[in-house]
Amino acid sequence: MELYQLKTFVKVADEGNLTRAAELLFTSQPAISAHIKALEEELGVELFQRTPKGMQLTPSGELLYQKAAGILASADELKSAAQSLRQELVGELKIGVHTDFEFVRIAELLRVFTAKHPRIQLHFLAGMSATNIPDVRKGNLDGGFFFGPVKSADLTTLELAQVPMKVVAPAAWRNRVEQASPEALCALPWIYTSQNCPFYTLRNQMFSGYPCTPNKVAFVDSEDAIRELIRAGSGIALLRQDDAETMEREGVGYCWSGEVPSIALSFTVQKRRQNEPLIQAAIKEITALWGVEMEAPLEKLIDSA
Repeated sequence: MELYQLKTFVKVADEGNLTRAAELLFTSQPAISAHIKALEEELGVELFQRTPKGMQLTPSGELLYQKAAGILASADELKSAAQSLRQELVGELKIGVHTDFEFVRIAELLRVFTAKHPRIQLHFLAGMSATNIPDVRKGNLDGGFFFGPVKSADLTTLELAQVPMKVVAPAAWRNRVEQASPEALCALPWIYTSQNCPFYTLRNQMFSGYPCTPNKVAFVDSEDAIRELIRAGSGIALLRQDDAETMEREGVGYCWSGEVPSIALSFTVQKRRQNEPLIQAAIKEITALWGVEMEAPLEKLIDSA
């Protein structure tokens, strides 16, 4: 029995799909199938049922999944202990980025890491808040940035900043928006995000005390799409204040002057991995970049409810 077989087993169980598991493990679907078959033959049990909905764990597979995950966690701890004995950190970090790379200071982070840890290879992967959190939980990412709150016993989360937000309308709509009450604003055409996006929750929070339902004209899944539809005059939307003010300066947007709640910018890692040297290096440099004080013990700075 090899660790790579257990890793394949756990990844297929998490994803429920051979193709997706192969992509995440950077290998082929036939190789994934071979790993599973070899493991089933060695253990003498069937781990998965192949169904129209994907790969589903058998009862035996359910029992062995936790054991396999525990073995992989112990292997990670052993690797972490070995790394801590070295003077120089070596390895790879996959970090999910949910918004503009410039806003999250990725270039600055790369510069610092290159200077301090030249043998750590950083992978910055574009995603969304709604995808980064589960990908960190599954181990597809070592850490991830996201907007909004998260409460999870298996994650360690650090709040980096409270990000000011604005309601932005097409510049031509200034007269419609300038003196608009929250109720009048609610009635205008809105560019919406999906329900698992933190901007969706923030918008609901804005109008929770008013007897109105926003007029949804489009649903999008990225800030780039929101900006483009505002430029096109399709509707109004929530954006970061820096984004909104840039659009206003460019003459393509207009910011409503009313009060809008801010949103948290955070970084998260798996709690069981938070003491790994590479993860600690990431936390140290990211919090320093955002001015989060690290004089107190790390666990006191972390909301890991």
